[in-house]
Amino acid sequence: MTDVVMPKMGESITEGTILEWKKQVGDSIAKDETLLEISTDKVDSEIPSPATGTIVEIIAQVNDTIPVGDVIARIGEVGEGPATDEASVKTAATEETVADEPEPVPAIEVVVQSEIVSEKPIIQSGKRFYSPLVKSIAKKEGITQTELDALVGTGNNGRVNKKDILAYLKTGMAGAPTLKEDVIEKSRSIVPTMSDKIEPMSRMRKKIADHMVQSLQTSAHVYTVVEADVTNMVTIRTENKESFKSKSGVNLTYTPMLLDACIRAIQEFPLMNASLDGDNIVHHRNINMGVAVALPDDNLIVPVIHSSEEKNFLGLARSVSDLSGRARENKLTPEEIFGSTFTITNPGVFGGLFGMGIINQPNVGILSVGSFQKRPVVKETEYGDTIVVRHMVYLTLSYDHRIIDGAYGTKFLARLVEIIEQYNNDKIKN
Repeated sequence: MTDVVMPKMGESITEGTILEWKKQVGDSIAKDETLLEISTDKVDSEIPSPATGTIVEIIAQVNDTIPVGDVIARIGEVGEGPATDEASVKTAATEETVADEPEPVPAIEVVVQSEIVSEKPIIQSGKRFYSPLVKSIAKKEGITQTELDALVGTGNNGRVNKKDILAYLKTGMAGAPTLKEDVIEKSRSIVPTMSDKIEPMSRMRKKIADHMVQSLQTSAHVYTVVEADVTNMVTIRTENKESFKSKSGVNLTYTPMLLDACIRAIQEFPLMNASLDGDNIVHHRNINMGVAVALPDDNLIVPVIHSSEEKNFLGLARSVSDLSGRARENKLTPEEIFGSTFTITNPGVFGGLFGMGIINQPNVGILSVGSFQKRPVVKETEYGDTIVVRHMVYLTLSYDHRIIDGAYGTKFLARLVEIIEQYNNDKIKN
């Protein structure tokens, strides 16, 4: 008998969601044949079978979110029949565990209980994983999905454990210290009307939402904005885009220029390439640049150029073109969206004057690039000040104040501006 476990798809991935089983109980399968499709925080992936045989048991169902390493199915020998006893034994064990709890669970004597219990109890959230014991208690006590999702878990990765749910039951909704009471109140504040359009969030949208909230709750965000003269970059692109495309087969865009400049600035300010691990600062050897890419459905994904400091300009240009193209076609591998150490996002391509990005965890900084715009600016000359028309851009650095102070972040930006304004043709030829 071979156990099929939820695979680990990256260092920061702790769980995955079952999207589709390609095989059912009783079906034969060969080793490395696609068994199921899962979704993680970063990407959807097809998972191959670890062995040849017959599917004898499927434990995790579609839309279940399962921790990495947990058994989700079992494969027996070729021709072996489906398992019939294990599931029932497992269920009986769970019920026995609940029945053997040493402390009785008191009823909730709160006036608003009758209103809440009228909702249909649910034992599995699409956003959070709940253990069989927690789900069993929730079902037995009539705890609704709203209540369950509102509990603040004290377990690993914020999961709700037995202690949390029993504390909630003992104290009651009105006084429970672990309950976000405002969540329930807000859930009742918006009542859809017949004229409202209700559209469920996509999986990717849910993931983006969760990541953004988690980042704001983790990092102490600080923002600094500077202005840079990008006239040299505009001139370089205008003069070289045709020849660059004919020689390399890649379009000459501003993105690799900005990446090149940012990499050079990070090399002089290496703390911008660090991350926090508890109370330890991790100084990364390589600069893995994340580049935010807008998808056709208006969602966002961040492919990563690993060891970007080792690439010349043409290498950066080809990486940007390749990763962004495959990102829009949903053809990125899990490795290509993990491990960023710094991120660049460009709301300017959609006309944004400047942006204030949310840090891509576990990075300590993200650079937002605004739109290139012609503006009159004052330039100092040997004959005095003069007003000239230049291509200008606003650059916004969002950084984690836990380890990056304002002076360091501002000095980094000032150096980046110098590199950008001194950019020349020699850079694109290297």
